[in-house]
Amino acid sequence: MKNHFGDGILAGLQASTPQSMSDIRHYCDDYRRGYVCGYAHQRASQRGRQQAAFEAGQLCRRYGLMRDIVAEFFTDVSNPSLVAWFYAGYDQSSQVVSRNDA
Repeated sequence: MKNHFGDGILAGLQASTPQSMSDIRHYCDDYRRGYVCGYAHQRASQRGRQQAAFEAGQLCRRYGLMRDIVAEFFTDVSNPSLVAWFYAGYDQSSQVVSRNDA
């Protein structure tokens, strides 16, 4: 059985920019969730964990993923505000992220 989530994580870890909706739409939700998590992980080392969580929220919304499922990956007892940053990104209109879809 193929590990779509794991494949998505690996792709997200290697991505320099988020995939456009037209590029990611043919992948299943498990792959998309993995991609968002992998992308957020590598962004955290560049921009910080809070900014990465915010951007992950934006991507989650843009990719049509259920926010509460992905939000679980940003639950951290040592940094409880991290999930709030994710929700803030998800709830914000996606103007910043959607420029890649233009």
